[in-house]
Amino acid sequence: MSDAMIHALGLGVEIGGRRIIDGVSLSAARGESVAIVGPNGAGKTTLLRALAGLLPSEGELDVGGYDPRIIDAVTCAQTRAYCAQKPLSAWDYRVRDLGDILGDPLGYADWLAKLRLGEFSGHRLSELSGGEQKGAHLAMAFAALAEPFGGALLLDEPAASLDLSRQEAVAQAVFAFAQAGGACVVATHDLSFARRCDRVVVLSEGRLVAAGEPASTLTPAIISGAWGASASSVR
Repeated sequence: MSDAMIHALGLGVEIGGRRIIDGVSLSAARGESVAIVGPNGAGKTTLLRALAGLLPSEGELDVGGYDPRIIDAVTCAQTRAYCAQKPLSAWDYRVRDLGDILGDPLGYADWLAKLRLGEFSGHRLSELSGGEQKGAHLAMAFAALAEPFGGALLLDEPAASLDLSRQEAVAQAVFAFAQAGGACVVATHDLSFARRCDRVVVLSEGRLVAAGEPASTLTPAIISGAWGASASSVR
């Protein structure tokens, strides 16, 4: 795929002698939102961290024209941004301070507003709920890429612990980023969100079960096979 921003072929990750990701291949093109789904322990977070170049892995990997496992951090940060499922801060910053750390306070404030978190700008992180803290760090990930076009955004459960209105704000931000010419890969348990993405990657026990458009990957048969028979009625 000539316009692929993220391309992985036969990606494998082993941790502590255990095979967590086993020969997974996927791609995300400019303009695409891709959801990684699967049951607990399927390897979603590990795969996302491997795509970000944060874990040693086997196989071919290209993100924004570079292999993030070997390229210097500064160059990698120009095209790739990652937000962990549970981001941590060593210091109890005020929310607005994260924009200064990023070097783009105005851009950060803009993303805070888009995620409906602007009212917390003057609060310290310790004063926020877990979901609100996650949103503050999520705004950093969006703001880290000055221009969505040609950027790769890797998000782990970005809407977890947020209320419904802010979950929708996150979803709209993801789709807007992709529509502006970026590629966004999201690990999520939310199948409703996954069905709104351009493509879905289904994992089970570290292996690729299905990949393609939501209509062909989130079928009752695939859901039953990956999550168990009782999950086949999930909508």
